[in-house]
Amino acid sequence: MTRQFNILGISGSLRRNSFNRHILKAATEMSEDHVTIHTYDLSVLPLFNGDLETGGDPEVVNAFKHALTESDGLFIVTPEYHQGMPGVLKNAIDWAGSDANHNVLKNLPAAVTGASPTMLGTAFSQQQVKQSLTAAGSLVMQKPSVFISFANQKIGENGDITDEDTSARVKSSLRSFTKWIDDKGK
Repeated sequence: MTRQFNILGISGSLRRNSFNRHILKAATEMSEDHVTIHTYDLSVLPLFNGDLETGGDPEVVNAFKHALTESDGLFIVTPEYHQGMPGVLKNAIDWAGSDANHNVLKNLPAAVTGASPTMLGTAFSQQQVKQSLTAAGSLVMQKPSVFISFANQKIGENGDITDEDTSARVKSSLRSFTKWIDDKGK
C-alpha cells in the first residue's frame, strides 16, 4: 500500500500571474495520486515583529503554523529578487521558525524550487531559502535542484508549463521529495 502525503505548497511571490505561482499550481495538478499539495497564500501574514508574539502568535500566524504541522513536508517555489529571496518568503520562515511560541519548521522536510526569466533561474534565492530553513531546523532536501531559467519561454500566458523538460523536472522533483520524506520516516 502506498503512503499518502500531505504537502503544503507556498509561492514566494505575491503577484497573481507570477511564474512561481504557475509552477506551484502545475505541481499541484501533476502530483501523483498519493500526494496532495495544499497551497497557502502568504499575503495574509503580517510583517514579523517579536512584539506580536507576546501572549501567543496572531491568529493568522497560528493558522499558517497549523497548516505546516498538518503537513508531511513543505514545497516552496521561489522567485529571485536582486540575487536573493523575496521578503514575503523570509517573513513566512521567520514566523514559522520563531522559537518564541512554537517553531513548526523544526524537523519538517522541505524542498525548494523556483522560476525566473534570467539565465541562472533562482540559484541565489534558493540557497538563501535553504540556509534560512536549515537555521530554523528544517530538514532540507538538497538534490535534485530545479532551477527554472528563462521561465518566460517555458510558461505560457495562461500559466501552463509549455516546456516538456521543465514539466518532467518538476514532476521528478516532487517524486524525489516524497521518497525522501518517506526515507526520513516523517
